[in-house]
Amino acid sequence: MRGMKHALRIAVLAVLITVPVAAQENVVAQLGLTADAVKEAIGTLLTAGIFNPGLPARAFKALSPTARGQVAAAGVQWLKAYASSPDFKRQYMKLRNARKPEAQAYDTTPEQELQKALEEQKAQLEQARKSIAMLPPEQRKAMEESLARAGAMDTPEMRKMRLDGIKAERAQRTTQYQQELANWTKDYPENPNPLIAKRLREFLDLSAGVDFAAQLKSQNGRMVFENPAYESKGAQWKMCFRAGREATTAARAAVQAWLKELGG
Repeated sequence: MRGMKHALRIAVLAVLITVPVAAQENVVAQLGLTADAVKEAIGTLLTAGIFNPGLPARAFKALSPTARGQVAAAGVQWLKAYASSPDFKRQYMKLRNARKPEAQAYDTTPEQELQKALEEQKAQLEQARKSIAMLPPEQRKAMEESLARAGAMDTPEMRKMRLDGIKAERAQRTTQYQQELANWTKDYPENPNPLIAKRLREFLDLSAGVDFAAQLKSQNGRMVFENPAYESKGAQWKMCFRAGREATTAARAAVQAWLKELGG
């Protein structure tokens, strides 16, 4: 989706479990976070995909490479615990219900819809006839001929065609709704575990094969990869590079273990 510092964010979240529970609120405040922001970020990560919600990573950057790995692994465990919590389940069900497609509701039958359209058409023709009475003779004649042609099109055959069209349109909408509902059931299952597993596999795919020895250079006031192929990589790949080998490797191992528990 969008670029983010996934392992960095995991590290920040992991700080919450490295201190006594009583001190967690102070740690959150020092990081410039709120408990609601942390929960929302995790929920979005697991339900909407890997992205950057803007959580700070300063605490993570201050750690040594070894500590980064330890914190990244702990962060995955934090995510795992939260994904099993009532808070997350409520958050997921709220998202699931919000994404559920709605079936098209009709207040009338196809026949009633056609009759209403015919009545509206008749009223429009009557209004047009009254309006053209004030036109100059040469213009009035042309308009009267046009209205006569329109009225002549209201035949039993034409009404049947219009009714068939209404029924076909409704059938198409029903088919579209059924497909959307099937997609919704697949993308947002009642049990969030398959979706969580999908997000974990996405992380493993994007973090595989990162070249942590890649060289950077300064260009137009910012650091870019010397290798153009690396510079064209997605934001997630670059995120893993910035997090470092230790953090990414530890996060991958923890994610693989979690994924195994979910059945792959």
